[in-house]
Amino acid sequence: MESTSSIKDLYKYLEFNSDKKITLIPTMGNLHKGHLKLIEKAPANTIKIVSIYINKLQFNNSNDYDCYPKTINSDIAKCQVHNVDMVFMPDESFAKSLNEYKDIHLPKFMNCLCGETRDGHFIGVYKIIRNLFDMIKPNYACFGLKDFQQLLLVKFVASKYFPNLDIIEVKTIRNKEKIALSSRLNRLDKKSLVRAESIFFSLKSIRQKIIDGADFNTVKEEEIQKLESKSISVEYLEHRMNSSLDVAKGDISNSSLFIACYINNVRLIDNIQI
Repeated sequence: MESTSSIKDLYKYLEFNSDKKITLIPTMGNLHKGHLKLIEKAPANTIKIVSIYINKLQFNNSNDYDCYPKTINSDIAKCQVHNVDMVFMPDESFAKSLNEYKDIHLPKFMNCLCGETRDGHFIGVYKIIRNLFDMIKPNYACFGLKDFQQLLLVKFVASKYFPNLDIIEVKTIRNKEKIALSSRLNRLDKKSLVRAESIFFSLKSIRQKIIDGADFNTVKEEEIQKLESKSISVEYLEHRMNSSLDVAKGDISNSSLFIACYINNVRLIDNIQI
């Protein structure tokens, strides 16, 4: 396995392997089983490139950025065990190149959920995805369904600028308590992790009640009260259509529940399909 922080060295590596197909797995590091599943889903006989870059542009909270776990040595070791071919850890010249993307017009579905509550977040996601795709020109790229809205944006970017790029969707990986794996979980103590178990079970409860014919808005308020009684602050809890993120109505077979909440100032998101 090779690793580099140099864009120049990355280009040399890509040129040397120009006859091979590439799978890109973009991450911000602090790799957990969810990231490793992305790596495992890379098609056989492709070069697997994992990028590790904590993109400051994605954070609308400076404290959240400063506290994001940094475990580069452990990350590299995990990549080696999972037969990654190249780990790309961009230096500051990469950050400067992100500013080349201007006059960005995000699609309508970026105006809700995290797009509404995290100012500038998806502009940051857009810039780094465009830049990585432009530089590496992968044939495949793997993204998790946990970050569902991000996945829709990635698909939008791919369809508009990289029509030959195949985006591979990877299901959400959960621990035995059904908490969606996230690097931010490392910032929670044991008591907070126990509280976090309620997030998935609230979504599951709402889903069943909707299937049974209950009104979402009524059920929503009930579940928010339950969560907040456990000191879980709910930022949003929405029922949206999968393809457009419009508010769910009519045939809801292709819809999902989305939640963002805070436990001890740590922001967690999750979603489940109806």
